[in-house]
Amino acid sequence: MNMRTTYALTLLCLFAIVSCADKKKNTEVKETKVTSLDTIVKNDSSALENELNAIPHHYICYTHDDDTSLQLFIAFNASSNALFVKYKGQKDSIPLINVKEDFQNGGAYPTITQFYDEMLAGEKNGTYELTHSGNWDYAKYTRKKDGKIFRFTINHELTIQKDNYRLTPCF
Repeated sequence: MNMRTTYALTLLCLFAIVSCADKKKNTEVKETKVTSLDTIVKNDSSALENELNAIPHHYICYTHDDDTSLQLFIAFNASSNALFVKYKGQKDSIPLINVKEDFQNGGAYPTITQFYDEMLAGEKNGTYELTHSGNWDYAKYTRKKDGKIFRFTINHELTIQKDNYRLTPCF
């Protein structure tokens, strides 16, 4: 059973309990309540979907291509959209905003490239280009202030857990 169904059933059970406790109301009033409940379930299911899309589903650990001491991880939701990035040694994570996605079907595996803006204090601080092909993931970060580019590659030793991506942060 998916989350929407569970949420809807919970709301319906609560409605049934409330309506059984209040036997003095007539049928017309109860029908109005059901209509209102349908509206609530519909509105709350989209809010629930938004909340679920903001919850990390998996993480990918990356290591800088030239300096192995520089590491980061990116959290992804269940739809494989990046949510935030966190560098090793940093206290806080940095939110990412999806800009666009490119799909190329060619070669041994299709290649998906997603572009994200890194947001610090509500301002764009840089851009991430995340590329996935087969079992390889790459992150290219372009810093806004000077245009400097940093390239990272998936760290399979830290990322892969039982043939899947990590379910917990990398550090």
